[in-house]
Amino acid sequence: MDSNRLLMTQIPKISAIYYGLFQSGYNYFSIERSREHIALLHDFIEEGSSVAFFSEASQNTCDVYSYWPRACIMEAASFYLNDNNMTFRDFGTFQRKIMSAGNISEKERDDALWNWISNLPTALSDILSNELFSKYMEWEKKWIAEQNNIHKQELELIERCLDCCVNQWQSPVQSIQICINPIKCVYSSDYHLVDSCFIFSSGALRTESIIHEFLHHMVHPAVEQQKEAILMRRPMNKQLDNSYYLSGDDAGIINGFEETVVRVLTEKVMNGAYPRDLLSCIKTILEES
Repeated sequence: MDSNRLLMTQIPKISAIYYGLFQSGYNYFSIERSREHIALLHDFIEEGSSVAFFSEASQNTCDVYSYWPRACIMEAASFYLNDNNMTFRDFGTFQRKIMSAGNISEKERDDALWNWISNLPTALSDILSNELFSKYMEWEKKWIAEQNNIHKQELELIERCLDCCVNQWQSPVQSIQICINPIKCVYSSDYHLVDSCFIFSSGALRTESIIHEFLHHMVHPAVEQQKEAILMRRPMNKQLDNSYYLSGDDAGIINGFEETVVRVLTEKVMNGAYPRDLLSCIKTILEES
């Protein structure tokens, strides 16, 4: 991978997404945040600026986080916008990506989703040109610089772990970008593969979360190879929230098992244990399920 030191960085379009959500009633920003942090964010609230587009990101399909999956889908969509952010440059590819995602149910990606997300370019452009948002970005830049100083050793550990994963299991990833947003829920973590770059997005830097999300892109194709065996056994992990199993169909079983494998592997990697063969490891986990 890229040998440059791993740092947290700003991604303006993702910053704009959570700024828009914040203006529209996103109430997950305060979880495990200090009073000072919350007070500083309140300085950027614009009275009467609630944007209908962002308020529609909240759904009732996930009990633990009502902004799943639409907040993540907005993040993914932002990488398919033109440089001026006014239009999609490749809506078809983006749509196929979401439609093939194993962790999103059919009712979460129906016509209502596509009618809604088509308005993202306009909503984002309005925020990116907003004067108060520009001031927020100045504050966010300083906050991220502070986080890089605070978490210097943790970032070095993460980089070593991810390098070992890439070398052990032949990942196509060549570079990593960590986007930690001061508004996003600290327990919400998403990843995006943009060309050969792995982009991790969350509200807090947590080593375990980054490794967990990174492992998904390697575990997913290996789990797909074992799809038939998994569906014959249909393992259910009682420790997982029911939302991982979607509607309980075949796609949900595969998604739940992938999550189980990633959790087991995350624990191993955190303890410095890297199974030599990913496929054999998955078969063992399936047999023990």
